[in-house]
Amino acid sequence: MSLIWWILPSISGVIGLILLFAGIAKLANLRPFAGVGRLALGSAFLGIAGVVAFAGLNIQTYKRLTYERPVATVTFTAVPGRENAFQADVVLADGSQFLQADGTRPVFEGDEWQIGARVIKFQPMANILGYDSVYRLEHMRSTFSMQFSSEAVTRGQQDGIRIVRSEPGIDVNALARTYGSRFGIDAEYGSATYQPMGDGYVFEVSITQDALIARPDEATRQKIQMRSYPGFTPTNRTQ
Repeated sequence: MSLIWWILPSISGVIGLILLFAGIAKLANLRPFAGVGRLALGSAFLGIAGVVAFAGLNIQTYKRLTYERPVATVTFTAVPGRENAFQADVVLADGSQFLQADGTRPVFEGDEWQIGARVIKFQPMANILGYDSVYRLEHMRSTFSMQFSSEAVTRGQQDGIRIVRSEPGIDVNALARTYGSRFGIDAEYGSATYQPMGDGYVFEVSITQDALIARPDEATRQKIQMRSYPGFTPTNRTQ
């Protein structure tokens, strides 16, 4: 939260308290006019401090409740000689790269990809106070979009990998389900996002206070539009 929304009301509040105590001292010394004037001025400063503090708190709710953090950058490269096969270069927010157990990048088959995470969501007031949702990436998979048709759904195939293969240490999700409400936790659930997959496609994956979001970069957005609408010439959003 921006410090200015705490510094201004704090200064105003301190000035208001000083004037209030000065006014009380003047009244105690039988100087009513000076005392009442300082009391009035001190009350005004305290009122300003309260208004600024509550206004700042309200403004910060919009920022905190819509806060996003980067999770990963995902880049797909076509595998030579294999149709609808793409190697995924996944760079996590801390700069590390996600690799398979043998040290190679995962390869996915299909025309859509999905990434999912386990999310622990805090209540809005906890978000305002600085508690952000926490997540753990759990899987990444690819599919053929045609599998969702009524004819193909029963035989649709998925190609994927589990990012977390075991539950090390204490099961935090179980603790959140049992005791989370006592500490401002709102819900514990799985969240996933999916996008088209193609050669050279680049996506930025982020997490909000609620869910994962995958956004294509500008070049990828144009490729997706041209593939969906052949002959369409997309315009650059920055123009």
